[in-house]
Amino acid sequence: MPQKKWFWNDITDATLRSASGGYDPTVRGRSQEIADRLKVPRWAVNRRAAALGLSRPKDRPWSAQGEAYLEANFHHVSAKTLARKLGRSPTAVKLKAKRLGLRKYDEGYTASSLAEALDVDPHWVLARIRSGKLRASHRHTERTVQQGGDSWLITDEAVVELLAEHPYDIDLRKVDSLWFMDLIAPYLQRAVAGSRRAQAA
Repeated sequence: MPQKKWFWNDITDATLRSASGGYDPTVRGRSQEIADRLKVPRWAVNRRAAALGLSRPKDRPWSAQGEAYLEANFHHVSAKTLARKLGRSPTAVKLKAKRLGLRKYDEGYTASSLAEALDVDPHWVLARIRSGKLRASHRHTERTVQQGGDSWLITDEAVVELLAEHPYDIDLRKVDSLWFMDLIAPYLQRAVAGSRRAQAA
């Protein structure tokens, strides 16, 4: 078996991040350009990009039947259960529900679902709740200590506050980009509208 003539290290990882510009290097042919630059196989670039969190799996399009099922069940079925039924991630289910205008009475993130969106360990989220950096409240469920205790309810507003007040706590290269843009879009629109009103005054 021929020996591998290339190895990943801090320097090549930094080159990969720089060449990709923080975006997915596996799309629009960038991976081949980066492979040529680093003198490694293209598949090695794709695999390393995934390991570094630079590439994310693309969610397949939603069918009319999938959307109809989501609309009929979102209000009374958990996102995790819907994700299993639909063969998608809980984040994908919540993002699609938000785009369809579907809401729950107690809509928000659990520590686990927010961790998935941010691509961090749930303990990372819990640590920021305990430190006061991330606002959260209990859902007042009937979960016992043996079941993990009452789960947390984290709102969009609380997540945006964390991003604004502690921006360096989060590695945006690992964040689910579609979820992130959907999260901040309303706040960007308000900022733009406020700026236009100020200029018109």
